[in-house]
Amino acid sequence: MSYLRTLTERKRALAASRIARGDLRSAVDGVIGAYQAHPVPALAGAAGIGFVLAQLRVGSGLIRTGMRIASGPAWQLIRQYLIV
Repeated sequence: MSYLRTLTERKRALAASRIARGDLRSAVDGVIGAYQAHPVPALAGAAGIGFVLAQLRVGSGLIRTGMRIASGPAWQLIRQYLIV
């Protein structure tokens, strides 16, 4: 009985994980769309958020993760401009 219950919980957790992953992807797509539509204000906003986080002394791991997420669309746009 315990094995079947564990298997059911695992399936439920996997389904919840897939839903969360889809939500995250749609949120990231929204951020990328905003960045592509307005790159300068988006970068200025990211710089402002970074400054505030630095003043609050938020952990460097969180800041590095945020920089990686923010720099992805920037590199994509740079590559597009270089290819054309």
